[in-house]
Order: sequence, then structure tokens, then C-alpha cells
Amino acid sequence: MKKFSIKKLFDVDKKKLAFYFILDFVLIGIFIAIDLLTKEFIYGPMAAGAPDIIIWEGVLRLTPVENLGASFGIFYGHTDILSIISIVTVVILLIFMIFSVKNRNFWFRASLILLIAGGLGNIFDRVFLGYVRDFVYFEIINFAVFNLADSELTIGCILLIVYVIFFYKPEDKKKEKTKQ
Repeated sequence: MKKFSIKKLFDVDKKKLAFYFILDFVLIGIFIAIDLLTKEFIYGPMAAGAPDIIIWEGVLRLTPVENLGASFGIFYGHTDILSIISIVTVVILLIFMIFSVKNRNFWFRASLILLIAGGLGNIFDRVFLGYVRDFVYFEIINFAVFNLADSELTIGCILLIVYVIFFYKPEDKKKEKTKQ
């Protein structure tokens, strides 16, 4: 069994490491800001009584919905539990991001950035408002109303699946390939 070492974990160029951390956190901040700004400037006026914004009649509309649950209304009314689960999940993802810094695969890093940003965007709403502000509605397929943080979470999950299927190689397999 390998001995765990923090020094070995971060045994990379310190400037490069700092750049990666800064870049990751700046991108997370940008995605959170975009989510919160769209919720404020698009959802806000509609929730205050302004009419829905019709992007394409019968296809896409922006309409305010106070989501007291998770995706598709599951756990409706359990905002406290959802907040705790979301916070724990985001903390785990942040730890994962920090401890996987040597893995610079685009798909993996992008998935973590989007998952963390999307999670934090919805956590903000749940903690400070008691609900999540959703407003994007695809009428043509009668799909659940969602927001940009939900899109970030979905795209992050898709990128993570792509990474696991096409790029992830467990340590044992990597060692076997280097020996051959």
C-alpha cells in the first residue's frame, strides 16, 4: 500500500499549480455570476409581475417558477435537506478538484468547474431565498422549467460521463501500460 503524502500530491511546478487553481476558481466565479445575474435581471422582473418573455412562440419562453424541490419537483418542500445535501456535495467536489490537480484532463476539470458552479448557484437561492429561481421553459416538449445553474449541472454531468468512458484510466492500468 502506498503511503499518503501531501508533498507528493502537489509535486508539480508551484506557478503552474497556482495558475490552475486561480483559473478554476475564476471560471467557477464567472459561471456563478452569470447564473445569479440572469436570475436577477430576467427572473426578477417577471416574478414581480412583468409578462413572460417569449423567445419563440410555442417553443421557448422565460417564465418565473419558485422551485421548492430538486429536479422535476422531487423532494418538494424539503429545501433544508436539499441545501445540506448540495453543500456537502459541493465541498466534496471542491476537495476532489484540489486533490486531482495533477490530472489536467480538460473533460474532468471542466466537469468539476461546472458542477461546483451550478451547485453553488442553486445553493445561494436555497439558503437566501428558500427556493430556487427557475425561468427557462421549453414549451414545445413541456419540459421542466430550469435555470442556468441547472444547465451547468447537466453539462457538468455529461462531461464527467465522457471523461469516465473515454479518458479515465485507473492507476493500475496506467502502471501496466508503462511497464509494457
